[in-house]
Parts: sequence; C-alpha cells; structure tokens
Amino acid sequence: MRICPKTLSKTYRALFLVAAGFLIIASPVHAETYLSGTYDCVDIEIAGKTQPCTAPSIELKSDGSYQILSERGTYQIVAGHWLVLSTSKNHGKARLQGSKEIIFEFLSGGRKSKITYRRKYQRPNGWVSG
Repeated sequence: MRICPKTLSKTYRALFLVAAGFLIIASPVHAETYLSGTYDCVDIEIAGKTQPCTAPSIELKSDGSYQILSERGTYQIVAGHWLVLSTSKNHGKARLQGSKEIIFEFLSGGRKSKITYRRKYQRPNGWVSG
C-alpha cells in the first residue's frame, strides 16, 4: 500500500484546521473593557416571586478582575455571553444581556432562582456639569 504525499499533506492540513477551530471555539475570552463598571442588584426572583434585592454590588474591572464586598477574583467571558467568576462555587456562571445586565440563575432549596444585576450609570472621565 502506497500513500500519496499530496493526500497526506491535505489530511494534515485538514486536521490542523479542525484543531485550530476547536481551540478558537473552546478558548474563553478574558476581560472585556466594555463590561467594566459597577453592577447593582435590581431584582431577585425565588420560585417565581420577586423580592427586594439586598445582594452587594459587583464591580468588574477592565483588567479581568472583579470585586464583591471583600471578595476578589477574576472573571472570564465564555462563548460571548457567559460570565464566569473565578469563585464559581459561590456564584456559578451568569448570562450576559449585552453590556448592561448580568443574570445569575440557580437552584436554591430546590427552587429555581434568579438574581439580576444592572450596570450603574457612570459619567465619562472628564465630564463636567454645566
């Protein structure tokens, strides 16, 4: 049995492209500057009932770090619409609604729950009121 060098070259090229594609798809994108800012809790829903939210704010920084009260860590954006915090055992992953909302969905006591954070408006640097 004889293998043609052209066929072998095409096979290696195809395998390389497939592997590169998987790496691009599977690789999380790190910090996104458009997400940096403070997000306040605006809504908590437990078993379909909305309650006042007392959860602390989340601050996402442009260097890929975040802070919730004294907790600090890093965050990643996965597949363009999932926010994953480095302390995922406490928070899990959240769904991004554009750059304005972060929504954590989870089970609490066997009940479906959801916490929504909305980006706090921040004036641009150098903004002066008139």
